[in-house]
Amino acid sequence: MPQRYTQLKDQLPVSRLTLNVLLALRLMYDDVNDVVKLDSDIEELNHFPERLSDSYRAEWESYVRRALVNEFKQHGDASPATFIASIMERVEAVQASNPRYAALMPIIERAQQVNHAENTHLFPSPWRQQIMALLLPVTAVTPPDKDNS
Repeated sequence: MPQRYTQLKDQLPVSRLTLNVLLALRLMYDDVNDVVKLDSDIEELNHFPERLSDSYRAEWESYVRRALVNEFKQHGDASPATFIASIMERVEAVQASNPRYAALMPIIERAQQVNHAENTHLFPSPWRQQIMALLLPVTAVTPPDKDNS
């Protein structure tokens, strides 16, 4: 990858995007042939809201960053202002009239509310429960005496 695109990829501040803008961009660049089934992933947030911050956001940021760099490569002759205006118009169109966006955004908002609520606790996954059960005896072992070591 030429240095210009590598530099752009490294400097795109996708981590600063709000979830509604990030989702709009993710939908805008969604590929129906992609291995990831975005709608199914988001619907799983109803049962596993922690996935939003644990994995989905990072996946979406990476996906959007890659898509933006690829689009910039394809339209490298356009001025930055034209490129930015084009992206902004399409994001606004997704937010205003995309039925997938309208259906998925409330699920994301609910997951965010659950993750940020002070009166909710997430139960550990079965995997975490097994690891905790395996390692629990370690907490019962007394530390060695410094004098006897």
